Amino acid sequence: MNVFVVELRKAVDTRAGVALLVTIGVLVAAVAGLQLGFASDRSWGSVVANAQQPVSVLTPLLGLLLMTGEFSQRTALTTFVLVPVRSRVVVAKFLAASVLSVLVTVAGFGITFVLLLGSSGEFSGSVVLQLAFVNWLTTMFGTSFGLLLWRSAPAIVVYYVVPFVWTFVGRIVPGLEPVSPWLDIGQSRTPLAGPGVEAVEWAQLGTSSLLWIALPAAVGFLRLTRADLS
Repeated sequence: MNVFVVELRKAVDTRAGVALLVTIGVLVAAVAGLQLGFASDRSWGSVVANAQQPVSVLTPLLGLLLMTGEFSQRTALTTFVLVPVRSRVVVAKFLAASVLSVLVTVAGFGITFVLLLGSSGEFSGSVVLQLAFVNWLTTMFGTSFGLLLWRSAPAIVVYYVVPFVWTFVGRIVPGLEPVSPWLDIGQSRTPLAGPGVEAVEWAQLGTSSLLWIALPAAVGFLRLTRADLS
């Protein structure tokens, strides 16, 4: 439990972490406010889904930076001397990233709901839960890439560029179109922004999550357990 608390504090004790949290809050309010003020579609579902985009895009960086911080700041040796069981540190980092994802998502919903007061529209609890789940998955996505690559700058570049390239290739190469929804986490998580997610769409999300979250995390953990830290 102490390791988890320490890792959670690490995520918000840096200027980068605080700046990210403030930026997410400002962007959520800006997106919701601009749509309510100027867009033709001011429906509840559309505003909530669009306002969660900054959360989904930026919150993974909190987990990624938390995972790479030990190596970027050269504190890995100290951390793993204090906690020799490396799996405990890794699990604590994933738990801390998960908690941050939930807290940031709740705060984002809170900001949006305040702006939506007085607006007409049907509240969809299932969509709220689905969006929160997407934000958590995306945070695990970023955290896994941090564990895989260790260094902040390469991890950030790879995290944003490689999935984008795969999405682009999957959509323009005819032979990849049938399998693209099963292997592209960006495409497979899109249906969760609305109600009525079908079983096959959940299955596609599951397979793409194994590829983009579970596999990098497993390889990164194996690399960490065998590394000679200095």
